[in-house]
Amino acid sequence: MKEHWAEIKKLFKFGITGIMNTVVDFAVYTVLVSLVGMGLYVSQVISYCCGMLNSYAVNRKWTFDTKNGFFSLELVKFIVLNLAMMLLGMGIIYLCVEQMGFHKLVGKLVSTVLVMAINFVVSNLWVFRNKGEETL
Repeated sequence: MKEHWAEIKKLFKFGITGIMNTVVDFAVYTVLVSLVGMGLYVSQVISYCCGMLNSYAVNRKWTFDTKNGFFSLELVKFIVLNLAMMLLGMGIIYLCVEQMGFHKLVGKLVSTVLVMAINFVVSNLWVFRNKGEETL
């Protein structure tokens, strides 16, 4: 039962961190697309990377309480996962905007929700497993 509550607490922290990351990501994306006039997918890459940096910094210590150093195998796993999530997010945006005709900000919102759910599961099971020190 105690492990169950620990997982719920992690999910809650991941959600709060995700909200912060989403604000960073969405703000950068909105500025680049709406104010700068940058292309949809370049804006997505830049904004996602900004959110990803925030995510790693906060999640590694606060959400998952990792004991690994900043530069570790965990960082490599995090980057691999988030590159995959970025590609998935871009695919979802493409489907929503180009194929289904949604507004580009709505497409971004749909992408964010789906990617965040998958990201938590994989982060918890693979990236931040806390099996001891894993340094590069």
